Amino acid sequence: MRDSAQRRVVADTFAFTDRGGRVQLLSSMQLSHNFEPIQLRAHGQTYRFVNVDADVTISRDTVHVASAGDTSIIALPRVFFAIAGYAPLHTQALLIRYWQSHGRPARIATAPANPLAFVTIADLGVARVRFTDRDTITLRRYSVDGVAWGREIVYLDNTSHFAALVTRANLLPLEGIREDLAARYPALHDSIVVDAARAGIASMTRASPSAIATGTYAVVGARVVDGTSHAPIDDGIIIVRDGRIASVGTRAQMAVPSGMRVINAMGKTIIPGLWDMHAHMALAEWGPAYLGVGVTTARDMGGEQSFLTAFRDATATQRVPGPRILLAGLVDGSGADAFGTTYADTPEQGRAVVDAYHAAGFQQMKLYTLIKPDVAAAIITRAHELSMTVTGHVPRSMTLATWVDAGADNVAHLPVRGDTASMAVKQQIAMLAAKRVAIDPTASWGELLGHSGQTPLTEFQPGFAEAPWPLLASYGSVRNTTDSATANRSVRAQLAVVKAMHDAGVRIVAGTDYGLPGFSLLRELELYVSAGLSPLEAIQSATSVPADVMHMSDSVGTLEAGKRADFVVLDDNPLTNIRNLRTGRWVVSAGRMFDMKALRRSVRFQTP
Repeated sequence: MRDSAQRRVVADTFAFTDRGGRVQLLSSMQLSHNFEPIQLRAHGQTYRFVNVDADVTISRDTVHVASAGDTSIIALPRVFFAIAGYAPLHTQALLIRYWQSHGRPARIATAPANPLAFVTIADLGVARVRFTDRDTITLRRYSVDGVAWGREIVYLDNTSHFAALVTRANLLPLEGIREDLAARYPALHDSIVVDAARAGIASMTRASPSAIATGTYAVVGARVVDGTSHAPIDDGIIIVRDGRIASVGTRAQMAVPSGMRVINAMGKTIIPGLWDMHAHMALAEWGPAYLGVGVTTARDMGGEQSFLTAFRDATATQRVPGPRILLAGLVDGSGADAFGTTYADTPEQGRAVVDAYHAAGFQQMKLYTLIKPDVAAAIITRAHELSMTVTGHVPRSMTLATWVDAGADNVAHLPVRGDTASMAVKQQIAMLAAKRVAIDPTASWGELLGHSGQTPLTEFQPGFAEAPWPLLASYGSVRNTTDSATANRSVRAQLAVVKAMHDAGVRIVAGTDYGLPGFSLLRELELYVSAGLSPLEAIQSATSVPADVMHMSDSVGTLEAGKRADFVVLDDNPLTNIRNLRTGRWVVSAGRMFDMKALRRSVRFQTP
């Protein structure tokens, strides 16, 4: 719409329902005839806990910004656009049209930010999206990097109007298709998701840094913490050959073969590659982000299958630097509060879902809250028949005891709450230990969402000092009225349960849920040490224990000859201070060594 001054005026109500909860953003925008912003107002949410409260007004040569209670006036950049997150979706098309009408600049300054953020756009060419055996629709595909974290894939029609978008709501996948296109082409959604996955992976492939060592080489002189109960190896040597550990020992015990490349690690500490056992990956940027803090294996716990399988294959074939990816197939019961896109309401449907995930190469099933008991039993039985294991939330229709009795192998999050001295809590923990059920507590996620507004993110979560602006803005917008003392008591209560479980023999595996990619895993291990685990026990919760839980101990999880060469070279010793996990220098994934800061820089982290 245009007003009397021929300005473009766009008003929008963006809304969706997530697990029964309403997410809504009200926005209005004024632009000049050539898409230069005049005013932006956006108020509401773009995800359950991501709040947007932004007013941006451009006046001659200044930009007036009010966002989340802060105000600022900045000089108007030569190339500038106002945008407050990924929503409303059609704003991305306006941003692209601004880019086109202003000579396709290398980058665009945007606000609100701190004080500015920068967006890059790339024209990825024509996308002929096939949605039936015979029919295709031709759209123009673009990547937009810097509005959300990572590359959004935006599709415009032949008149340069919005057609579709594949992005993230916080870090969960979200797709939007123009209403008339969705009505005309019901199968277009799935085709767009597949096309966008390929485009995002291809873009990340081109942007990723190269390995600094591959093939055969020796890492010499470091203290080696092999992940077992053995004492660290001082002045150690690890010889890597074709993606495997050929040998590990001290310099006194073994010699580096003549002519072999030597990497000097004197004064450093080597630990096994870390695992995140509760991840949600929705974009290719997760690969470098994870490796950039030392995560070499990640278990995804529910996302877009077409993206996840393509991303798994891209990291496995080393097209994109990233961890080995294990997949847990998400399934829920249907209904208004359901999560995901795969549902099972009968035992027959449950078994069919297991078969489909198994055929796609998934290692586990993840059950969600609306699954009925008979369906859960059918899924668990069929999964075990196919040598898959089962994790997930305890369904609402079941108790922890009935869930475990049904044969569940793992439980997501922390299923036991309360006073660890109480008999009820002790009985639950004893049951989990007796049944060998593994738990991923995601304590860092609880701390992040429950932190007091009085406590800066950088005070407790490593990495936020260098986090990309969209991630910092999302988590910085979380609104809690809890004071810091109350928030700390809540975290301590959860950690007391973690310690009681560990002491009783329950297998604890480190996981983060969402959080700050990679860095939240380091915080998870710091919290375990705060709970009373030793630094080595905390490290084992992200190395040898998850390898055992996933039945992969014969090939990964510790630093031993014959195993996959996954390890992290740290500047300082985490056994003396668990926070030294933050001092990563190099990471080795399947024998390929990378500079960790270079990996993080490639996905917009501002490394020091």
